[in-house]
Amino acid sequence: MDPKYAQLHDGVEEASTELGVPVSLPAPLPSASTPTSVLGQINKEEITECTHVVVVSTEHPHGDWDQTGIDLPVAQEENNNAIIEAKHGDLDNTDADSTSPDFDDLPHDACRLILDLLRAFDTLSFPLVCSRWADVYTEKRRLQPAGSGLQPGAPTLLTSASADCGSEISDDYLRRLFFINNILSGEVFPFEVEGMKYGRIWIGGKGEWLVTTSHGKCIQLLNPATGRCIALPDYFIQPFDHVQLCRTPTEDEGYFIIVVSFSKLSYTMAGCDHWIKLGNPDSYWLTFFDAILHRGKIVAICRNRDLWSWDLHQGGGSPTLLLSSSINTEGWEQFCYMLAPSLKGNILIVTPYGERSRRGPIHRTHRNFFVNGSVLHEVDTDAQTMEEVRNIGDRALFLGPNYPFYSRVSLPMGDLKKNYLYIAALSDNDVVAIDLSMEDVPGNVTLIDYAGPPNSDQVPMWFRPAFP
Repeated sequence: MDPKYAQLHDGVEEASTELGVPVSLPAPLPSASTPTSVLGQINKEEITECTHVVVVSTEHPHGDWDQTGIDLPVAQEENNNAIIEAKHGDLDNTDADSTSPDFDDLPHDACRLILDLLRAFDTLSFPLVCSRWADVYTEKRRLQPAGSGLQPGAPTLLTSASADCGSEISDDYLRRLFFINNILSGEVFPFEVEGMKYGRIWIGGKGEWLVTTSHGKCIQLLNPATGRCIALPDYFIQPFDHVQLCRTPTEDEGYFIIVVSFSKLSYTMAGCDHWIKLGNPDSYWLTFFDAILHRGKIVAICRNRDLWSWDLHQGGGSPTLLLSSSINTEGWEQFCYMLAPSLKGNILIVTPYGERSRRGPIHRTHRNFFVNGSVLHEVDTDAQTMEEVRNIGDRALFLGPNYPFYSRVSLPMGDLKKNYLYIAALSDNDVVAIDLSMEDVPGNVTLIDYAGPPNSDQVPMWFRPAFP
């Protein structure tokens, strides 16, 4: 489990603090006056005429950090996690062999200026430099709870860059410019990642990790903040496949991924060099809609509303029928089923419904329709019972190409409200917000406006940044 998130139940995490409230920061990195600083060594001669600040994050050479405290090894000669190129005033330049300046000694105003000039992901490295920079970061979070840049654990929307993004580089396809949309404040942050260039797209994700592919091949896990990539076993992703990243590489047992196809389920995990195909019941030809990892089992829902499970502790062989659900779909022109762990540790069946999309060509998935509403049912697999749910309290639930997650909402901020359902990549990449307290009431479904083209091959997806 990622320590920065509070674990609710299998596979479901939420921000460990209420959104908009300053988080408890990881311990700062060792003093910036030592070679172990996240900013590396910076000579005084590099810090003249403060006009531009850039922090470039790269992969940690020693693997993942312990995110409970960012306890770096003492010997860290290779550490280049961030490089700062700054020019600040006229400083004494007589000592050519001097070590890094002590960033704790910078005035607060200078620290605020540096923070304001950083790019989206670099703001997450800022509070890890030293205690003073952490204080400046926390102060800005307190004064601007919604509009203080990226917030660890807060939901954002990843989208493609639009044609009118104002970029001076003409070929965005090769450059792979993307947007991070802050739904709390309406801010839009452009970003580029080396691992997303030359036609790669994301097809799934969880937390701060993405599942990417190039034309259905060469699947990788990518952390866009650090640039870390992990190659996965060969598998050809069909356009209609749904990829579920159930566990990330930083969780205790390593990554776990399910590919949901119309008639088969396959999975792989850390330490496995191939994909494992799950068996279908002998007498059934199943059409799968979605699947999640739940209590050591893969649980999938089919078009006929049946829930099946494969016990991984027993090799994932023959599936077990958990429940033949009785969701009433009469009168719905279009609908689909999505799964999420419930707040009580059970399974939640989310059923958005609506009208068939008539914009442009027929979309490649069964999720292409205009949403008029959604119903939720909680399944207790032990008691084999199901009941409708109309209230998720002060939580918001986020679904789509990403693995489902909840966020606690104390006060409404921008598009973020409590007891709401947020679904990305429906009806030609629409992103909708559904008020669960107003089911069957006109106006309970609203579109979220975001930066980026609506009909891109790159689907919008919910994403949660994290401290590197």
